[in-house]
Amino acid sequence: MQIDESTVGNALVLSPQGRLDAQSAQGFQDAVLAKVDGGTTKLLLDLERLEYVSSAGLRSVLMIAKKLRQNGGKLVVCSLRDNVAEVFRVSGFDSVIDTAADRASGLAALA
Repeated sequence: MQIDESTVGNALVLSPQGRLDAQSAQGFQDAVLAKVDGGTTKLLLDLERLEYVSSAGLRSVLMIAKKLRQNGGKLVVCSLRDNVAEVFRVSGFDSVIDTAADRASGLAALA
């Protein structure tokens, strides 16, 4: 899985590409938690290029959100494709994780 990274203001924007599933979830989680452990407190996951998310991927997102909250930070996910948004909705994650329609809205929610 490729993860593009940029900084906008005081927010870290990570944009994973491909599938967030049993094969990639642990590596994704480890990479993102390393950023959180390094001091990131405002994180936007731009999921526009994420093609698929499994329960293992959802667990990774949840672990990242919990770690950020413990550190006084915040996670927002944005730009979910229809199939990924459906998984978030059916699993109830859309009520636990802050979501935004697009990157600009996500960054505004972190401000």
